[in-house]
Amino acid sequence: MTQSSALFSAALALLRQTQHGVLATQSLVLPGYPHASWLPLVLDEAGRIVLVMSRLAEHTQNVLLDEKVSFLVHEPSATLSGARLTILGDLQPVPDDPLLLARLARQNPQLASYLAMADFSVWRLWPRRARYIAGFGKMGWIEGDEWETAAQLSLADESALIQSTLLPEGCELIGVDWAGCDLRRNGQLERHILHCDRFDLAALRAAIDAVIRA
Repeated sequence: MTQSSALFSAALALLRQTQHGVLATQSLVLPGYPHASWLPLVLDEAGRIVLVMSRLAEHTQNVLLDEKVSFLVHEPSATLSGARLTILGDLQPVPDDPLLLARLARQNPQLASYLAMADFSVWRLWPRRARYIAGFGKMGWIEGDEWETAAQLSLADESALIQSTLLPEGCELIGVDWAGCDLRRNGQLERHILHCDRFDLAALRAAIDAVIRA
C-alpha cells in the first residue's frame, strides 16, 4: 500500500466513525473571511460527506454564492495527538436519489426529518484535496480522486444486504461498506470493522452475520 493510499484509508476510517464536523464557507456578509458552522453529517457510498442544510442558514447563503468550502472532522478526544481531517472541495446540491435518502434516514433519522420542511435540502461535498493529521510526523495530503477510485459498495447492494439480514430485537443495521458495518443496538451506534475480500458479497454477508451473532 502506498503512503497516499494508507493516508486515505486512515482518513476514511475517521470519517466513518464521525457524526458531525465544522463547515467553513466564504462569508457573504464579510467577504474574504471564513464563516465556520457546526453541522451533523452522514456519508454516501464513497465516504463523501453529505449534509442537510436550510436555505435560511448563513452557511447555505454563503455556499449559494461560492461552493468552495472546507470541512473539519476529528476524533472525539480532540487533542493534538488525535486524528483530524480537513477536506477542501466543492459543496453542491444533490439531485433526488431515493437510495441515498434512505441511507441518510437510517444513519440519522432526525436529520432526515428536516427534509419534510421546504427550505431544507441535501448537499454533497466533492473533495479536491484533504489534509490528514494523526499526531507528530503522521500527516499528509490526500488527492480528491482517492474517493473516486476507492472500492465502493453500491447503494443498491447495501440496501439489498440490509433488507435481507435477519436482526435480533433492538438491533438495526444502518450502514454497510467494504470496510465495515454500522449498527444501532439498543439506541447506541456501533461501528464494526469487517475483514473480507472486496467485491465478494457472500463473504460480506457472512461477516455481517458474524458481527450480529456476537
